[in-house]
Amino acid sequence: MITKIAALMQKYHRIDQAILCLRIFIGAILALHVIGKMQRYNVMINGYPPLLFDDAVLTFVIFNLIESACAVMIVIGFWTRFAAFVMSLGMFVDIFVVFPALGWFGVERQVLYMGYYIFLIIAGGGKFALDARFFDKRSKE
Repeated sequence: MITKIAALMQKYHRIDQAILCLRIFIGAILALHVIGKMQRYNVMINGYPPLLFDDAVLTFVIFNLIESACAVMIVIGFWTRFAAFVMSLGMFVDIFVVFPALGWFGVERQVLYMGYYIFLIIAGGGKFALDARFFDKRSKE
């Protein structure tokens, strides 16, 4: 199945431009999300769940650093699949651990973002990514 999808993506040469636009869009949305959380720090920290540690502040800082790093990695296309995988795991945790009581309408946005990240996991960074420049064997031929 994945081989058929990869063959279709090679057939359509504009897919790389579409992946570039998607990477920039998702990276910008994620960066704005982190900036918004930092601006509302005092309000958010009171209700932030201490998922990894007993300290909610440390969890908040670590998650924001991970989100920021993944946003940059997705935009420039460096380890795109890894960054998208990390972010899709984050969305999965949001949906099923942090906000399970909200129901579908409460996690609709997280499901949408997880779909974008899953697409990037499958498609990779595309031709206009640093991944293609440094890691893709086909780009050296």
